[in-house]
This record gives sequence, C-alpha cells and structure tokens, in this order.
Amino acid sequence: MKHSPATRILYLWLPPILWLGVIAWESFRLSSNVTGVWLSDLLSAAHISFSYPQFEALHYFLRKLGHFAAYGVLTLLFFRAWLYTLHPQASSRRFRLRCAALAFIVTLLTAMADEWHQSSDVTRTGTPKDVALDMAGGVTAQMIAFGIYAGWKRNETETAS
Repeated sequence: MKHSPATRILYLWLPPILWLGVIAWESFRLSSNVTGVWLSDLLSAAHISFSYPQFEALHYFLRKLGHFAAYGVLTLLFFRAWLYTLHPQASSRRFRLRCAALAFIVTLLTAMADEWHQSSDVTRTGTPKDVALDMAGGVTAQMIAFGIYAGWKRNETETAS
C-alpha cells in the first residue's frame, strides 16, 4: 500500500519528535527527588528493602541507565527517519553511516541542550559526563543496529545462494 508523502513524513518523523518530547518532559519534570520517591514506592510495594547507601547506588545506576537507554532510542529513531527520508532505497554502508552521523548530531545537540537546561535548574545538575553517557548510549545503539543489519544481509546472501 502506497502512502501519501505527508503520511510518510508523519510516519517517519513523529516517533523521534515524540521521543524528544519525552526527553524534554523528563528534563523539566523529573528531578532525582521525584524518581527517588517512585523507586522507593516501587521497592516498598515489592517488599524489597535496601540500606540507604544501597538505595542511593541503585537509584544513581537506574538514572544513568535511563540516560543511556533514552538517548540510544533517540539516535535510532532519528537514524530511521533520516535513512528513509533521504533515500528510502539506499542501502550502501556509506549512506547508512551518513544517516548515523546525522542522528548522532541531533542526539548530541539534544544531550547538550538537556544538560544546559539542567545546569540552570537549582534542583538538577547538568554535567558533560552525562552528555558523554548519552552519546555512549547512542553509539552503542547504532553499533547494535549495524550489527543486526549486517546479520540480516549475511542471512539474505546465504539464503539466496
């Protein structure tokens, strides 16, 4: 089924735009105090208890994992949007790398803007380390995606032989 250009643009670009909104919402609304309460309530409901230092370590780890994962998803969504917007039929490695670079640029700008915003909020802290963590999530996600794609191509070649 062929979609109109407007539907295609919406299909490709709405997910990364919505994900940017999720990141922005979290940046404006979710301080470590809020997520700490949520985690504490969740652990209490599950009848799991930790000492305060253990809880703080878990909370810190989960917050950093959230950064890593959120920006990994962001870069993949932008990669997909760039890939199928710029040339839906292109499959060369060079072209995919260009789309990945565009996705990384958007991810980096988003991470920098997020940390800049957090540094201006008295309840938050913005650090270059978090930008690096965000980009590590993006790089990891892209490496996994490229590995999966290479596996698919290898299987297609083996199946066609």
